[in-house]
Amino acid sequence: MYIYAGIDEAGYGPMFGPLLVSRMVMGIPGLEPGDDNTQPPRMWQRLSAAVCKSLSSRKRGRIPVNDSKKLYTPASGLRHLELSVLTFAGAAGHRPATVDQWLDCLGEDCHHDLNALPWYEPTDDHPWASLPCTVTAGEVAIARSMLTKTADRIGVQMLDLSGSVVFEDRFNEMVSATRSKSAASFTFVAGHLRSIWDRFGHHHPTVAVDRQSGRTRYRELLAMTFPNTQLRVFDESPTASRYHIQALSNDHEPARSMYVRFEVEADSRHMPVALASMISKYTRELMMIRFKTWFAQHAPQIKPTAGYGSDAKRFWQQLQPILPELSIAPEKIKRRC
Repeated sequence: MYIYAGIDEAGYGPMFGPLLVSRMVMGIPGLEPGDDNTQPPRMWQRLSAAVCKSLSSRKRGRIPVNDSKKLYTPASGLRHLELSVLTFAGAAGHRPATVDQWLDCLGEDCHHDLNALPWYEPTDDHPWASLPCTVTAGEVAIARSMLTKTADRIGVQMLDLSGSVVFEDRFNEMVSATRSKSAASFTFVAGHLRSIWDRFGHHHPTVAVDRQSGRTRYRELLAMTFPNTQLRVFDESPTASRYHIQALSNDHEPARSMYVRFEVEADSRHMPVALASMISKYTRELMMIRFKTWFAQHAPQIKPTAGYGSDAKRFWQQLQPILPELSIAPEKIKRRC
């Protein structure tokens, strides 16, 4: 079986809200594992009966899959992301009815203790929202049926999806400890790589990762993530860094190996990366809805923010004077840059 996985993030740069780092793993039974010279399958072409890349080509109700920034717009909001993410999640066996159930599907338990972050914490007045929230359950069911029929017909499986939700307080603790936002983010990329290795390493998966910041060299980071392995560098260029990780000989378990490529704009070339991007963005926006709703109730004199750029600075300037009144410590809400 060919295992094709992707990792991407959302919320790396904002001042407010969580960082999300997610993965998507697809499988193609009957297709041999690749090597460094093997180009990954063209998944948009394989799934073209059910999936499209751009919103302008959504014929026959096809499901859009692309870099989340191309699918999330102020006009459409979460609609396109939600339809696609919940459709693929359904094909992987997940049908969450509420936001907390969705976080459970991602393998996260951070939402079970949010006492220090009341803008996310569920209460009688601020419960977890129902899903879907911008499309109907019927629309998701129709799209899921179309996707699963197409995937079954051509032999594609949605094997795994997961997401790491890094709330503001944890983000700040990690940045303080590592003295680097990129190092903190890579901690979660490494966790996803380890999970793929542990579960699928005997299938010799290919994993594409959207490149983090401006880094081009990942050998040392991969060596720390995968001790007692042989690590080969194929390329470390401005556009792509490619590696092969091989387990040392062990007679007690099947040989494991993995091809990992960090690429600029990987979400436009690798469908699993695009889906990881979409999972991350969708989940972050669900949490930001809670963030904005809470502050609209508890600080109605301040216009809510999406957490980015000059608007985030405006929000912070207006929020700072009333932090004591709201019993909020600055390090719990404002992320370190």
